[in-house]
Amino acid sequence: MVAEAESGRPRRRGSYANGERTRATLVDAAFTVFAESGFQRLSLRQIAEKIGTSHTALLHHFGSKDALLEAVLEHRQELQGPGRSDLVATKGLLDAVPEIMRSNAAMPGVIQLDSVLRVEAMSEGHVAHEFMARQEAEFSSAVRSALESERDAGRLRPGLDLDITARLITSLVEGIQLAWLSDPTVDMAAHLAAFTDLLRAEPRAQNLDVASRRGVSAVSGVGLE
Repeated sequence: MVAEAESGRPRRRGSYANGERTRATLVDAAFTVFAESGFQRLSLRQIAEKIGTSHTALLHHFGSKDALLEAVLEHRQELQGPGRSDLVATKGLLDAVPEIMRSNAAMPGVIQLDSVLRVEAMSEGHVAHEFMARQEAEFSSAVRSALESERDAGRLRPGLDLDITARLITSLVEGIQLAWLSDPTVDMAAHLAAFTDLLRAEPRAQNLDVASRRGVSAVSGVGLE
């Protein structure tokens, strides 16, 4: 009995691994379908036909059309990876944004999916409505926070309204990605670099600001003594 149970375990593990691989393959295929055809207008049966599998297979692995989209959105997050926040923290927003746009150009499927879902998910009844709204809010909040860091480091042109500037950056990112989908010759990184250059403090002003901060620190140090 023990031998039978032990011999059965690898088969169960193998069956599970095969199931996971099949599920991942279906998510990849659905990702492409949603990026090209959207989500809202397609039934699960139509999605299965476009993927080249059966309606029963999608039900078995995901249970519903909404669950399939959730799996696709999770996959999208994995593709983008956590490295972006690290890049911003290391280089600062103004230098990081063009690099991020350059890396985005290597993931056309992600950009296309985002663009399609952003329009479809405007409807409150759409399954991705809350996800896309939350993503938009988190993106804007992260950009504003990064702008504060740039300002505190003396790299941001003085007098800018950070809320407005954050919205300008996020809108430019979304808009230039749409332009790039229509015309892949559009250099997204160059456009964002040109805009972020407009936000930079003048070198002389930046040096004065840094010197001023050092002076305050020095005075504070004397006072402490």
